[in-house]
Amino acid sequence: MKCPICKHGDTKPGYASITLERGDATLVFKHVPATICDNCGEEFISEEITGSLLERAGRAAAEGVRVDVREYQAA
Repeated sequence: MKCPICKHGDTKPGYASITLERGDATLVFKHVPATICDNCGEEFISEEITGSLLERAGRAAAEGVRVDVREYQAA
């Protein structure tokens, strides 16, 4: 698929690092499945994975986590 951002590159499956902030918490998820533009590097995360990341970040913030780096693992 052509990249909707730069309109020049093609998107291909890959992995991204995603940083989420919620309140005082900062979480980094490594190796998140994504579709990445081979021209501009824009990363696209599926709706399902985004929901999973937001849920995990919410739980971590509720547990009092302030800074954490985690490997993404599909549920």
